[in-house]
Amino acid sequence: MNVQEILGEIDEKYPHGLSNSSLIRKINLVQNEVFRLTFKNPMLSIFSLIKGVHVYQVPFPRTNLLRAVVGGHDYSYQNIYHKSNHPYYYWIGNQVLAINPTPKDDVADGLALFHYKYPIQVTEDDLDAVPELDEDFHMLLVYGVLVQICEVFQDTAMVNNYTGKYNALLEELQKIYDKMIDSPQIQNVWGLWG
Repeated sequence: MNVQEILGEIDEKYPHGLSNSSLIRKINLVQNEVFRLTFKNPMLSIFSLIKGVHVYQVPFPRTNLLRAVVGGHDYSYQNIYHKSNHPYYYWIGNQVLAINPTPKDDVADGLALFHYKYPIQVTEDDLDAVPELDEDFHMLLVYGVLVQICEVFQDTAMVNNYTGKYNALLEELQKIYDKMIDSPQIQNVWGLWG
């Protein structure tokens, strides 16, 4: 389903009078939650280091960062409110990452960030867009948004109804995802690979 179809499903299941911008915000919240709690898919993003620049924008929330490698060296996290015990460290804020020391040269692909996947956010400007969540589970977005709408209208019976449907579908998705992770791996029994 695309965003417009998801909005239509929501309207059909629970007429509400809320704006599209409110619904799209809720769709993004639900999708982010599913990715954060269910899909722990590690990814790698590569950035070029720029001489004299120590702050870089990152396309994911700070809680998704797993590891930062700068110029081939692992950097450790440092709370900026405490004195550092290491000369090489990073700090991450709201979609910004700062590294210390500041790069002295431009280095193509010098910053490697390992992080959990963060879904592309849907917008009101592109109602034909298809959310990143597996299309077989787009009803999770519908039910998750319906739970939030029913909470707004204090409709407890419908909150419970849609929460049950959401949780059942989320459990099904989790089982499928767990099977994918636990699938057989090729073992290096001959010692031929690193």
